[in-house]
Amino acid sequence: MPGFTNAESQATLDARFPTSGATDYIAYSANGTTETTSLARTAVGSTGWAAATSADPSVKANAGALSTAAATAAVVVSHFAVFSASSGGTQRTEWQTLGTPGSPVTKSLGVGDNATWAAGSLKVTLT
Repeated sequence: MPGFTNAESQATLDARFPTSGATDYIAYSANGTTETTSLARTAVGSTGWAAATSADPSVKANAGALSTAAATAAVVVSHFAVFSASSGGTQRTEWQTLGTPGSPVTKSLGVGDNATWAAGSLKVTLT
């Protein structure tokens, strides 16, 4: 079955993850299936998403650097997902590996540590 064109994928991502007025939150996982309680969700912010690419797959990424709150317990995060609220809410994406496919990364945090994700490093794709 044919999918979206590149332009439609781009338009869909831009509509669902706007470049202004976004109310999304990044949640973290140590195993790619459940959210860790050691690290609070990070607000993407009202201008946090860059415009989606017109490609296959179309890619939407954080526009600026995002910093987490301090970890409340030691944790090694390996995945992230986008949620609609700072707690509870709706999970909007599947768990995604940090880094790139084939080259995932993990981030080790001790109590009180925080992480900063560079612009363009947290990506959502639509093919």
